[in-house]
Amino acid sequence: MKLLDELWDGYAAKVPYARTFVELAGGTFRNDHVAFRSLDLAPVASLFESLGWRRAGKYDFPDAHLNAIHLSKVGEPRIFVSELRVNDLSPRARQLLARLPAPEAPRADPSWFVGPKVLFTGSELLELERESQYAAWICLFDREVNHFTAAVDDVESWAARLRDAGVPMKGEIEGEKGAPLRQTATRAAPRQVTTLDGERDWPYAYLELAERAPGFDGFVTAQARQLFEMTKR
Repeated sequence: MKLLDELWDGYAAKVPYARTFVELAGGTFRNDHVAFRSLDLAPVASLFESLGWRRAGKYDFPDAHLNAIHLSKVGEPRIFVSELRVNDLSPRARQLLARLPAPEAPRADPSWFVGPKVLFTGSELLELERESQYAAWICLFDREVNHFTAAVDDVESWAARLRDAGVPMKGEIEGEKGAPLRQTATRAAPRQVTTLDGERDWPYAYLELAERAPGFDGFVTAQARQLFEMTKR
């Protein structure tokens, strides 16, 4: 799909590990799913629903104060959209997050999938991250792609290939052998961001690997919870 191809181009330009995977795979990439973060999943979900995706799963992450859904469409990658339950956070965190503008009306254009303007100091972002690394990430990147996911037949083998190529990897494989879904990921690629008081590096996005049993369309909450933490400083 053109929109996802264009979002991939922007993501891969900032996440060199994605380009390394494609090189090792001989120039091919099977996309299992694309993930987005939000304060309200409805705009992203409604956009993909207008393009033919349908809601297919719902998930709860109480410790991280997150809800999530995934959407499916035959012949296309799944779309995984999560949202932060802002009212679960402290008054100070809610005060900081209230600076973010309301999203514009969704449109199927890469220019809609952007981060907010510079609204925070570095110290405010670090303060927010201590309570919710997800919230701090949203303040910097908002609707930008959080990760793409390579569909692989052997997650251990691919993790080893990437590690041997010098890509920093998550230490564990989520999911036992024979499980319907097994996942791991690269470390998050750092990205230079601009704050009100200067520039700094911040963990942006990673490449996920997913080994999926035939016929299994969903996600496993315990595994996704671990992967959310990949953007923690």
